[in-house]
Amino acid sequence: MEPGRVLFLIVAFATHAVVGLALVRGFTTVDPRTGTWLGVVFGLLPDADFFFPAAWGWPFVHRGITHSPLFALAVVTGVYGIRRTRATALAVGFAISSHLLIDSLSPMGIQWLYPIETTWSPGLDVHGATGTILLWSLSLGLLAWRTDDLDEFGRWLSRDGGGSHG
Repeated sequence: MEPGRVLFLIVAFATHAVVGLALVRGFTTVDPRTGTWLGVVFGLLPDADFFFPAAWGWPFVHRGITHSPLFALAVVTGVYGIRRTRATALAVGFAISSHLLIDSLSPMGIQWLYPIETTWSPGLDVHGATGTILLWSLSLGLLAWRTDDLDEFGRWLSRDGGGSHG
């Protein structure tokens, strides 16, 4: 895989993780540690389709079944069935839906009507430089507004012996 594609994927994955984390931490009542991992894991979950063997074909392709509202609903329902807490199900719903919303705005779109193979998209460059900066800025702004996560991160960075230069 060429270096430009690798960098693109790393930034796109990081963006999905940060947006999922920010929405979960900003708008749910799950505890911070749980909210962090729920936001990251379920913000990235639709891209698990990168691990499907190419021979499987449709709908097990990138932006196939895992990029559909039906998949998101199944995941949220499954998590609720296991955990039995609305807060956790809501957190998972925010994280996975953030991924679908972001990707639905991109030129490739998502499978809104799965199992019918169709996509619609406004064709925005959400994974380009401008879109990425906007999504990160909004996410960090949400974390600063609704949580003390950024303060904690700053304290962690400035700890003596924690790699600080001062």
